[in-house]
Amino acid sequence: MQPMFQKLLTLSIALLILTAGCSLTPPAEPEATPTPTSLPPLARVVDILPEAIFIPIPIDPPSFNAYINDTGYEELIGELVFGALAEIGPDGQYYPELAAEIPTPENGGLSKDGLTVIWHLRPGIFWSDGDAFTVEDVVFTWESLRQSGIYAPGFDLIEAIDAPDELTAIIHYKEFYPNYRLQFGGEGTGVFPAHQCGQLDRMLLWDCNFEPVSAGPFVLAEWEPGERLVFNRNPAYWVPERPLAQQLVFVIEADKDRREKMLKRGSAHLDLWTEDPQLSRLEEEENIFLFATNPARFVLRLVPNLSAFGNADATQPNPYLADLRVRQAIRHAIDVPRIIEEVFNNRAIPTDTELARNGCSVSPYTYNPETAKVLLEQAGWIDQDEDGTRECHGCRNAVEGTPLEFDSYYYAEFGNSLAKAHKKIEVMLYDVGINIHPQPVEGVDLWGTWTDNGIEIRGNFNMDLWDDGYYGIDPTDYLYDLYDPHAIPTQNDPLAGLNVMRYRNPALGDIFDELRAPISDAKRNQILCQLAIILYRDLPATPLLSLPDYYAANNRLQGVSPHIYDTVTWNAADWFLLPPENQ
Repeated sequence: MQPMFQKLLTLSIALLILTAGCSLTPPAEPEATPTPTSLPPLARVVDILPEAIFIPIPIDPPSFNAYINDTGYEELIGELVFGALAEIGPDGQYYPELAAEIPTPENGGLSKDGLTVIWHLRPGIFWSDGDAFTVEDVVFTWESLRQSGIYAPGFDLIEAIDAPDELTAIIHYKEFYPNYRLQFGGEGTGVFPAHQCGQLDRMLLWDCNFEPVSAGPFVLAEWEPGERLVFNRNPAYWVPERPLAQQLVFVIEADKDRREKMLKRGSAHLDLWTEDPQLSRLEEEENIFLFATNPARFVLRLVPNLSAFGNADATQPNPYLADLRVRQAIRHAIDVPRIIEEVFNNRAIPTDTELARNGCSVSPYTYNPETAKVLLEQAGWIDQDEDGTRECHGCRNAVEGTPLEFDSYYYAEFGNSLAKAHKKIEVMLYDVGINIHPQPVEGVDLWGTWTDNGIEIRGNFNMDLWDDGYYGIDPTDYLYDLYDPHAIPTQNDPLAGLNVMRYRNPALGDIFDELRAPISDAKRNQILCQLAIILYRDLPATPLLSLPDYYAANNRLQGVSPHIYDTVTWNAADWFLLPPENQ
């Protein structure tokens, strides 16, 4: 499965990385093994220890810097060396890492207006080269992103960072940033070493992108492009008696069948983002254990264009999909459990709201073709000539006699399963008189910029099928970009947001005003669930199913705990191998 991150990568580069993002799902399988954009300076050969943990990956990571790349692999290795002020654990709760505590109103770390956040850093942390970790590194990270023109969520809202002492960072915002707790954290991102990386305005060219000093549990010992990356235990790591493993080895192996064989025979210990048919074969192996992330993160949904094809004008209704009854009919016509069984091998979860993992619940849509037909009749779409496709006879937005027939896009990089799912949706919709024609397009075309004639941003589509999901536990920025009426891109403001559906509900403006204020987590979640109900009723997008990430591990490997809030190496310091006789 091609990750939604490939979509977000395309958007982030092309739109100056407008959207919040960074998700981790399986990166695309390469046809060949590329090397980094510039060869890392570290190429010395080190001894591989008998107790080393082996993780095969299909490509070299582009760098260690997840702020400038987004393939998933830089996050894996960046997590080993760049610490974060705070992170999110498997339980969905924030925890401090390089910070001594999470700033809150109760401990004085968050001002009443939400515009000032005070971080107190842990004392006694050192980089692997012996330099102390201080507030200078925090300021450097913000300044380098700003001066290099690299967008990262929320950093553009920072006006200044005061450093009254070496262990205190006082961050001043021009407006409240709801996800401030992950400001210097997240999947593979965190705080950079000010003394080692390079010039503030030259982030793309930093030495530490390829050979960083470490504040994490491991240090890079060898990088042989196209062959392997070797990480040794960081003796300066600040957590007592960690890491448990002495060495991690990432082996570059593009062939997924070879990666499967390596895992079966024990020459590899962890397979990342495992998919069928490998997944089905591996679950039959006695020495292999499978992990599925729960909750699932990425939601497969149909995305309708509510404006007329090709004009990107939200005031000009789409002749087919602007009528809510048609969108409701489409949802009732789709047998989601059947798609899950026949396409995704029962490894997906029916989903009616992408806010389900925030505890928000809605009444599930039921598969009911007869209900779909009634809705279409009520909307004025009737098959008078009995050719199987309904025509407009008194419908709201189309010319009389227009057939209910249009193309629907899906992104080719996802793989064959998305094509199969879309084909089944085509058949199900045709059964109720809607004639869609699935068309594959490249993600770079589907999510391109206005200047590059991006299909969605220009409104050159009627409907799409793709997956997406939000990082962390606060989806405020993600939801704003997708659904707020102010986030509709136009020719005059192509960076307004990603509301390419041209969905306009004025009530959402007030809701997002509330969500962008410093309120309690309980109140925030209550408002999010109100939003979930509105989106469920309006169907600006139609969630269908959620896709967990799968991982396969040799039974000797202990301590691995994959979850959706961070990359799998988030707790690599706790990994270790059982002796062979105990597997």
